[in-house]
Amino acid sequence: MRKKKVIMDYSGINDHEFNTLIGKVVDCLEGHHLLTDLPISLEEINMQVEDFKIKWQKASRGGSILERSEKNDSKQILVKTLRSLSFYVNTVAEGSRSILLSSGLVLERDPRTPEVPGVLLQVALIDGKQQNQLQIKFKSQPYALIYEYEITSQLDGFEQPLWQESFQTSTSYGNVFSPTTAGVTYYMRVRARNKHGIGDWSEVVSLMAR
Repeated sequence: MRKKKVIMDYSGINDHEFNTLIGKVVDCLEGHHLLTDLPISLEEINMQVEDFKIKWQKASRGGSILERSEKNDSKQILVKTLRSLSFYVNTVAEGSRSILLSSGLVLERDPRTPEVPGVLLQVALIDGKQQNQLQIKFKSQPYALIYEYEITSQLDGFEQPLWQESFQTSTSYGNVFSPTTAGVTYYMRVRARNKHGIGDWSEVVSLMAR
């Protein structure tokens, strides 16, 4: 099983969130009972944090190009510091979620659990490019392996579609149903499959063939 870690790269965080983050990290590390042998002293980190805050405040008030550049340079120094801290914390924690969280750093997201496909959206029947054809359209879904659709022109005694035959396709585009009969209304529904199961049927759509 893969060990939990805190992220290493903080360069993509906007300045406001970054300022909040570094303050939280400093608060968590001060007096920490386990994370004591930091690669950079807390005094040095506090100096970097204070430098960034001063330059960020100047740049955020409509600062000059020079002031914005100085703020960015100061931020990059802290980004490198956070990278060093993250490596150290990951080494000490050895996957312990409680230790990782106690550092104030950002925990990696858990891998997304594979899921059964959801209900397909944007399902439609439209006139085909050729006579006696209907085009089948729906929005593709990530991780779907196969799509199954049913088309019928028959209704039961309750005016509900009487499904009789199903078709399979690996794509959400270029699917055609034929031959059709002009003046007859056709009904269609579609669902997705993957190795984890079968999704629910979409809403039923209909179109009168021309």
